[in-house]
Amino acid sequence: MRKAATYLALVLAILLTGCNGGNKLTGFWDDVDVTVTEDNYSDTQDRFAQFAELLACAPAAKADVALESLFGKIKQNEVDYIIYSQWMESAFHNYFSPYRNPRLFGKAVEHFAADGVLAPEELERLQTLAAQDQLNRQGGPCTVPDEAKTEGPTLYLVLNLDCRTCLQSLAALSGEYPEAEHIALCFGYNQIPEVSGWKYLKPEGLDEIFELEAAPFWFLTAADGTIQIPYSGEFNAPDFANPQDL
Repeated sequence: MRKAATYLALVLAILLTGCNGGNKLTGFWDDVDVTVTEDNYSDTQDRFAQFAELLACAPAAKADVALESLFGKIKQNEVDYIIYSQWMESAFHNYFSPYRNPRLFGKAVEHFAADGVLAPEELERLQTLAAQDQLNRQGGPCTVPDEAKTEGPTLYLVLNLDCRTCLQSLAALSGEYPEAEHIALCFGYNQIPEVSGWKYLKPEGLDEIFELEAAPFWFLTAADGTIQIPYSGEFNAPDFANPQDL
């Protein structure tokens, strides 16, 4: 099922105005109180969303300096730190964020590990996500269970059999990319559906490759087996609830 953290991804999509480069990052948090309270939660979240847009567009070196500046301020308060860590996950890891950026998320997780603020189990979860984010990146090799490997272009759909939205995604994608083989990577307890045009697999180890809570999502490989379209939650169907329409 889609995570509650998708909310910030929607905020980011609303605020998307194009890349402004790295110059506006300089001093972004100077003289800014990063404390999060009940009264300023929405405004502070919006400011972070603006920061995430600039960060994702900036050159890596400038982005890293700006991110370090933010960490220098939030680690003074454990509650603030936890809230900002959740926002960073939603902005830079979430499959449906317009600013999804595995490199930036990996940098954030490095800070999480060094600062020692988060609970060990939470840090381990985020480290797992950061490692998974290095897989199936655009232009890179395709990582799927052995039984799902193919030759030629393939559209993969990660599908929770117990999720109604996931089942609807089968029909939404069935006519897309007709040149590609369609493979549904299934997990859950319900029976395999009967939507035609799909090869249904229920392999072990999906949770080692994908964040299953994000299902349904899909990705497309090119003829040479590299990733042509990375993880997407967009479904071209009038009755399907895409994240930005929720």
